[in-house]
This record gives sequence, C-alpha cells and structure tokens, in this order.
Amino acid sequence: MRFLAASFPPEGADVVILGVPFEATETWRKGPALAPDAIRYASDSVESFSAIFGEDLVNLKIGDAGNLGCPQSLEEALHLVEKSVAKYFCRGQKVLIFGGEHTITLPALKAACSAFGDVQLLVLDAHSDLRDEYLGLRVSHATVTRRCSEVASRVVLVGARSFYGGEFELLGKGKVFSASLQDFTSYLEQGIPIYLSLDLDVLDPSQCPGVTNPEPGGMGYWDIIEVFRKLRGKFKVVAMDIVELAPPYDPSYVSAVCAAKLAIEGIIAFWGSKSPRAP
Repeated sequence: MRFLAASFPPEGADVVILGVPFEATETWRKGPALAPDAIRYASDSVESFSAIFGEDLVNLKIGDAGNLGCPQSLEEALHLVEKSVAKYFCRGQKVLIFGGEHTITLPALKAACSAFGDVQLLVLDAHSDLRDEYLGLRVSHATVTRRCSEVASRVVLVGARSFYGGEFELLGKGKVFSASLQDFTSYLEQGIPIYLSLDLDVLDPSQCPGVTNPEPGGMGYWDIIEVFRKLRGKFKVVAMDIVELAPPYDPSYVSAVCAAKLAIEGIIAFWGSKSPRAP
C-alpha cells in the first residue's frame, strides 16, 4: 500500500513519505501504530489536485518508503527513526512522516538538526506536552515537546488548550512560545529551517474524532490550511509529521481522510512550485 500519487522511487524522490508505526508510551486510547496504513488507505478516497494551492500531487516527485519495522524498545526505536530520517536529509530530500505516537517527533527533529544545524519546531497540538517526566518516563508522548525544546533553536506551540499547570514557567521566558493562529509567524525566524509537527488532536473532535486524546474546543480544518498558507513561500519547511491518529476510534474513517487531505495540502504548499500563489 502506498500513499496517493507517491509513485516515484523513494531513493530519487524530492519528497519521501515514511510510516513510523511506533506506539509504546500511550496512556489512554491506543491505535497509532495502525495509523500510517490507515492514512494511506484513506488517501485513495480524495483527489491529488489541490484546489487551494493550484497544483497536482502527480506532478511532484513523491516517493513512499513504506513503514519502519519499529522495535518495541523505546530507546532502540528512537535511534532507528533518527538514523532512517537522517538518510533522507543527507540526500537533500524533504520528509513527511506518518506516526505513530507523538514521541517520534523527537528523533526526527534530531535528524533535522544534525542535517541543517539550527531548526525551529512548530507544533500544532491540543496539549502542551511540556512535562519533564510522565509516569516515570522522561521521553514519552506527554513530554515530547519538552524534550524537543532541548534540541530545537526554538519551539512555537499553536492550538494548545490543555495544560497541566507547570509549563507556564517555560512559556515565553526562553525559547518555548505559545502562539495564536494570528500571530505565530512573528515567533519564527525566516532564515531558519522549520520542522512542522501536526498532532491531529489539535483539531476539534467534531472534525477529527479518531485520535488518542481528543480535546474539545479545537482548531478547524481551515485553520490548519491557514497555517500552511502563512508558511508557504516565506519559511523553509524541511519536514512534517502527522501523529496520534487512532484508527480503532475512527470507524467512519473521517479522521484518516482528514489526515490524508492535510498531507496532500502540506506537500503541495511547502514542496510544490511556488506559483501559482494560493488565492
């Protein structure tokens, strides 16, 4: 199974899609290990042409590298993800990762930093994920943004509406910022590459219910498109991940379709031609 229109050999593609079906630290609803193939399957239900950005996925060199065979060991899995993603950056390729739980962002971000030096992390997430430790783990889905802040040159969090309270000592006082849809670009530097992490629970559950930790009051689909619009042509996005889809809680497949559609729009927005401009 491969993603829609991703028919180019991965070793020579401009953009590589990689599935990382890793799931080890989830603490409530399970299922992200099934997400990469669910997104691929759902992509067959949508069109490859973006009416928003005026381009067709079939005209781009997209390759689907399949899924990593992730070991159960957290440490081994993180090492494998970092090593695998680094390979694509060394070839000069852009990377779109289908998770898996949000923890996979950390090793992929490390690979980006090794390849590009300073890298900014833009996180779209309902939760701050800024705990220093959770249930005895320093690396987990609930601490991933905290760990990433120790790697990235800065972290900008958009869409967060669930906080544990202790993170406010970090926000806005160092290199971690919570921003709105209206002002998030003011926290980013145009000359520094961006890694974009999209946790699907940033969306309101009415639009994307099949996630591990749904949180009421979220962003809408068009808000995510607006993020793409604001980044397009102004910032260098070198990688993107889509994480925390939970197929067992998505019987209608509406959440997987949403993820697939956002993957298409993201690829075209960031790595398609910059003309014509989106209306």
